Amino acid sequence: MLFMLLMTAVSLQTDIYDPQAGAFLDRLPDPDSLFVLADSAYRAGDYQLSASLYLEGLQAQPWNSGSIYNLACCYGLLGRAGLASDYLERAWKAGFDDIVHVRWDPDFDPVRTDPTFSALVDSLEQLAASREEELGEEVIFSATGRFRCRVRLPEGYDGSDPVPLVLGLHGLGDSPEGFMGLWEVVGDYGCIFAVPQAPTPYLVGDRIGYTWYAGEDDSSRTASARQSRDYVLTLLDRLEEVYRISDVYLFGYSQGGGMTYLAGLHAPQRFRAVAPFSGWLDMSVVSEEELAAASGVPVRIVHGEQDRVVDYGSALFADSVLSEAGYDVEFRTFQGQHMFSRDDLKAFLEEFLAD
Repeated sequence: MLFMLLMTAVSLQTDIYDPQAGAFLDRLPDPDSLFVLADSAYRAGDYQLSASLYLEGLQAQPWNSGSIYNLACCYGLLGRAGLASDYLERAWKAGFDDIVHVRWDPDFDPVRTDPTFSALVDSLEQLAASREEELGEEVIFSATGRFRCRVRLPEGYDGSDPVPLVLGLHGLGDSPEGFMGLWEVVGDYGCIFAVPQAPTPYLVGDRIGYTWYAGEDDSSRTASARQSRDYVLTLLDRLEEVYRISDVYLFGYSQGGGMTYLAGLHAPQRFRAVAPFSGWLDMSVVSEEELAAASGVPVRIVHGEQDRVVDYGSALFADSVLSEAGYDVEFRTFQGQHMFSRDDLKAFLEEFLAD
């Protein structure tokens, strides 16, 4: 009876035929802007403001496990063990599963010995181990398949003249639709913008994203990385068949940044320049011969100094390795955590594509 009364009350409150009934959808916050502001507040040490901004942004992206985790970090730094525990558990439910990272993340040092927080971390470790056991052994194999790629064409493009191609590789859990938002930057340079879907589905909360790496052990992940690298180059073959292309510029973010290194160094003759954003140079995939042979391709490394997902040291390592090998490499940093720098994408395009 109580349930029926509640349903009646709700139905009376909302006129489903009122054109303004869905007006709240127009007032949803812009999560990307709010998360940037939240990160800035975090770096400034204003953890209360950062938490408030993360909470507001998460209203529009409640599945964003990374931002939920960052919110838990804010509460950890504020010494609020209960809230840190609550949001860490919510991050886990949304798809965050790097419990090893939680163990050493200094943001949780103020609450690490709290019984509630400590018990949650122990519980999540047990759940992670149980999940692996229940899933069974993973077997990776190769097969042919069909994959998607989103393509935006410059205004007035009719195929009569070749134009530059900018190829963008999204990060872990993202999709072509999500990464295509960068057309707001790329579209100013009179080029084709192509964003392929990474080959392996990846569950992010209650939605499906995609990953360039697959496998639980090093050997299977290395094999999948090589397959993804070759997939990027096969896609490029297809794009060059369909469109008239002059030069090709490759960039990627996070895991896509790592793939940018792999594809760019494996086939340097295919690219005019490459720019890995917040990625890492996986030397288990790149051979010494490849490294030496690819030194002619310009590399523009971009990485946030406070990155806690792909450590800033990864960029320092890549810069050192490539510089010693004689590459035309520039290392651009920005004040921020694991985030995409549109300003540095614009700088990359300005350097090579500006009239």
